[in-house]
Amino acid sequence: MQILQSQSVLAALLTGASASNSTCKTTPLDVNWPSDEQWQALNVSIGGTLIKTSPVASSCYPGNPFNSTTSCELATSSWTLSQFHAALPESIDYPFYANNSCLPPGASGFAEQKGCSIGGFPEYIVNATSEEQVSIALAWASEHNLRIVVKGTGHDMNGRSSGAYALSIWTHNFQGIEFDSSWPIPGSNTTADVVIAGSGNNWLRIYTAAENAGKLVVGGGAPTVGLGGHIQGGGHGPTSSHYGLAADQILQVRIITTNGTIYVANSQQNQDLLWAIRGGGAGQYGVVTKYVLKTHPAPTSAVLGTLTLFANGTDNSSIAAAWDAFAVNVAGIPDLMDAGLAGQMTVLSGSSSGGTLRAVHDLYGYNMTAETMSSIVAPLIAKINAEGAKANGSITLSFPTPREFSNFTTFFSALNPESATGASGALSMMSSRLLGREQLNNVPHEQLVGYLQRALESQSDGRGIMIFGMQGGKGPASVPEDMRGALHSSWRTAYLHAITLGAYIDAEAAPQTALASAAEWMNAKRETLWQEWAPEMGSYMNEANPYNLNFKKNYYGSSYEGLVGIKKLYDPTESLFVLTGVGSDGWDYNLNTGKLCRTE
Repeated sequence: MQILQSQSVLAALLTGASASNSTCKTTPLDVNWPSDEQWQALNVSIGGTLIKTSPVASSCYPGNPFNSTTSCELATSSWTLSQFHAALPESIDYPFYANNSCLPPGASGFAEQKGCSIGGFPEYIVNATSEEQVSIALAWASEHNLRIVVKGTGHDMNGRSSGAYALSIWTHNFQGIEFDSSWPIPGSNTTADVVIAGSGNNWLRIYTAAENAGKLVVGGGAPTVGLGGHIQGGGHGPTSSHYGLAADQILQVRIITTNGTIYVANSQQNQDLLWAIRGGGAGQYGVVTKYVLKTHPAPTSAVLGTLTLFANGTDNSSIAAAWDAFAVNVAGIPDLMDAGLAGQMTVLSGSSSGGTLRAVHDLYGYNMTAETMSSIVAPLIAKINAEGAKANGSITLSFPTPREFSNFTTFFSALNPESATGASGALSMMSSRLLGREQLNNVPHEQLVGYLQRALESQSDGRGIMIFGMQGGKGPASVPEDMRGALHSSWRTAYLHAITLGAYIDAEAAPQTALASAAEWMNAKRETLWQEWAPEMGSYMNEANPYNLNFKKNYYGSSYEGLVGIKKLYDPTESLFVLTGVGSDGWDYNLNTGKLCRTE
């Protein structure tokens, strides 16, 4: 444990700071908002790394009110690209959660009359290059009763990396990558094969470096996702079904809490922080700057296959046959995973699939051949065909010869082709649930069909979308007890991570209003479904409903009360707030006003 700044420096910086027991976090409308001189003093103390927020699309508005240095043309053409937002200090992938404060023309939710404002973006950003800068900024903000948010890449789907009137800590400069095949495990005479990685990295950088070192690191499924929040929320990906989640790989972290203290957390010191960081939620306990993660042998080959199922017509017989076949497919996934396969299935129904049903099931195999994968999938194909034969000619099922790759990175590139269009800037709200054999194999066929049909219902346009991630199974179930942290315990029995969309979000309405309406539908429809289908299972908090009324049980489970104590200990000023975070029910964040106030 180490405190970097001296008491005299802190005392000078905190002169005039307000008490931190206010019912609301301080805003520029309050008399105790830091003066320009105080902000300047902070900037000097952190080496000139403080940035006053300048929304990138300001250049699209008359007079460029915030002096954006990016042209409107570039902002507009790049708006759907995650890498564009990741490279900007203030920008996030889903600006609805920043109150659509300054959108370029053509973006979802754009309204010229709304103009450009800081709005839901943080007021200032620390473009940190050192832990000392983060430490000083966190202590300063906490003492001034400011909200603090943390941004790595801004990929977060639930707005956790932005917040009105906040001071943001931008971690993108922490990009060190070092592999150590004999890292000493604290408290033991043994070593581990690890990567020591800065939290500002994205997974593409890590995967590329790992391939060059002959290693495999358990990480995310999209190249632009950053390590920070992804890992702290659990972190699933294309290899988690083999080795456990990213959070299960943590051997040590360096984390800076809101009073400015720098901690090293491992199995021998600050174990409570280590436990919380291992799946207890992102942006809640401090700013992680560095991870020490277990590595694994790089696969010598990878295989990608695609099983496609769809109804041949829109008549009732064809559609009913497709639903029956689809349910057989879903129920067969645990056996595929036990045989060594991973993957993801995307399902479209209603108007999104031409009025019928279409399921595209990508399957991943490591250290195997295309022939081996085909032999694993063959029994399931036979079962699906047998179901489809009950209504002859009603469904089409295809499984072309799988493609083989010589290493993991070429396989990963095939999953994420450069030609793919970005999803940033979209409007969506999701709900999710972890599903095990109990939910997939121990329910009657007709009941499973009914659950799937309800999960694919849509609020307004008949466009049902569901995604099944094969990210549980033997990997999470086999993680040693001493490597398990606050991650929801249902990951240890789950096979599938199921995501559903379907809520209508009115792009023309105020985000606060639109999100509240969508959340009401999600809670009434999706969360009720999960409670009926999988009442004792949890959800993957990084891809879930940010307004889930039962978030404590669904996202944290039995870990929640322990995390409350850790949150109080390391963030006593409650400076770090995120939707559905630990203790978040004690606060109300209003996008219309930007205020974050206690509810009690």
